[in-house]
Amino acid sequence: MPRAFVVVVVVAALAACSENPTQPRAFTVRPGFASDPEASGPPPARSFGADTYRTGVFTGDGVTSPGLTCDKAASKSRVCSGFLASGVDGTRLDVTLQVPQGGGPFPLVVLMHGWAGSKTGSGDVADALVSDGLAVLRYSARGFGESWGQANLADIHVEIEDLRSLVGQLVDQHQFHLNADAVAVTGASYGGGHSWLATMAPTFTSAAGTAVRIRTIVPIVPWTDLLYSLLPNGRPRNSIDGPGSAKLSYINGLFASGLRRSAARPYPNYPDYLIAWQNWINAAEPNAADPVYGQIVDGVAGGRSIWWQQSFWSSVVANRIPVFQVQGFTDDLFPLPEAARMINALHTVDATYPITLYLGDIGHPRAANKVGEVDYVEGLIRQWFAYYLNGQGSEPAHIVYAAITRPGGEAFDASNVITAPTIDALATSRVSHAFDASAVLVNPASDPLAGFFWDPFVMTGAEQLQPYTGTPPDPPVVESSMAVYTLAASTLNGGADVLVAGCPLVRLHASTLAPRVQLDVRMYDVAPDGSRQLITRGTYTADNGVAPIGEADLTIPTYGNLWRLAADHTLRIELTNLDSPYITPSRVPSATTVSSVAVEIPIR
Repeated sequence: MPRAFVVVVVVAALAACSENPTQPRAFTVRPGFASDPEASGPPPARSFGADTYRTGVFTGDGVTSPGLTCDKAASKSRVCSGFLASGVDGTRLDVTLQVPQGGGPFPLVVLMHGWAGSKTGSGDVADALVSDGLAVLRYSARGFGESWGQANLADIHVEIEDLRSLVGQLVDQHQFHLNADAVAVTGASYGGGHSWLATMAPTFTSAAGTAVRIRTIVPIVPWTDLLYSLLPNGRPRNSIDGPGSAKLSYINGLFASGLRRSAARPYPNYPDYLIAWQNWINAAEPNAADPVYGQIVDGVAGGRSIWWQQSFWSSVVANRIPVFQVQGFTDDLFPLPEAARMINALHTVDATYPITLYLGDIGHPRAANKVGEVDYVEGLIRQWFAYYLNGQGSEPAHIVYAAITRPGGEAFDASNVITAPTIDALATSRVSHAFDASAVLVNPASDPLAGFFWDPFVMTGAEQLQPYTGTPPDPPVVESSMAVYTLAASTLNGGADVLVAGCPLVRLHASTLAPRVQLDVRMYDVAPDGSRQLITRGTYTADNGVAPIGEADLTIPTYGNLWRLAADHTLRIELTNLDSPYITPSRVPSATTVSSVAVEIPIR
């Protein structure tokens, strides 16, 4: 048996949700790194391999003619629909443009749909924006709705080029009276990812030579690092140095919901590589030596994630594009770290960077998307566009709005929204508690594919922030793979209620001869009657290739929340190898002794 590989990781008391003890491959020690100011700045420049995408097939050329037809009978706005050919490869994309009545020129908002959606979604939002004097472009991304082509998962060389091509074609048609110097991009989920990636070229020239400028973006429940969103490794700022574990239920649910079956488009709307990636994720354990995993890293991080785009970071100060980002405390697909890594890095580059963040019970399940809260956020966004596109009103405050998460059956109340200058400032102090008990976690504890078919369409409507009243299943309770630690809430705030405000951390010492271990954390609010609610969760994958991990001091960051914990309630912390069906359990057998377990909780 190889000699145990001794591991020491520098761990600091961390305040920001995106900060974590960065741990390069093989757990190389970097003394002082956790206190390095650059730990909250942009990522270091990284080299990626070739991006993977497919174009030039099923374009609709010769079948669908490009051109828009306008509805002259419309009274509130001019509605023009039809197909436009993408400048990428001529693929015919299904387009609707709504233009306010009047002479213009009108700022243009690109309103992008979510994965598996189409241009027909968010019509009520489009109508509201048009009533504010904004033209709105909605189109179905390639492979979705009635658009031709195949879906390439928001690739920077395909879908983001499609977006620029369509905007350029429309501003060139002077009968629409569009203001090419005042363009915005927004959308939820998949559309939020498009919004961020559009900032890579905020100024560009149309085919006819018109100068176009993206003035602002409003990404709603987006990803900023898609690799971390789908295969988190527990290092939110560094998804590529150390393989993570797949969010099984979401990945399979999204994949299934996006399959298009249309007699008018009788071809697969997914390219072969996307199907191969999906099959590999379901069948294999992520590891850095696997060429398919390498292709996924290069394509998903290097080709589809704004976080890793050095062209963005090298020009961010010069471009200084105002950002209003919406992220969900209770969104387990694109959680708070997706916003935190960007806002913290932007503030490190420029302390006065114009970025505003709204955090609430919004997004993909578990998020409730209460009507009142969605309307409240929409109001903030309309004020944002009024200022940055129409020059109306006063400049919005560049702050963090955060809504206290309330039970699903309780209506949204704007009085539960607090503000702070930064994410860190949501908490006014931090409390820590150490537990004496150690435990041994044994994996595998169950079938690695447990829960594979869990509610694959659970995300339907999430891209439009539709109300969600379902209850995700409780994860399996396997005694041999779980240690439980409890803490009376009354001990956290001098006997009073406590407001958890940010991302709690769980620290521990791990000892194992396995080369790979997945450690999952779940935090519950347990009432005196025994009923419990999930506050937050987190995951961390320790991976040492083929060598035993040995001894390691680890910190597991949770996604975070703004949660009121009553003084007579109990905080329950579950530490386990298993959070199925949410996270794919590791297929690597292991027995891990955890000791020196401690929790650190930001409170307000």
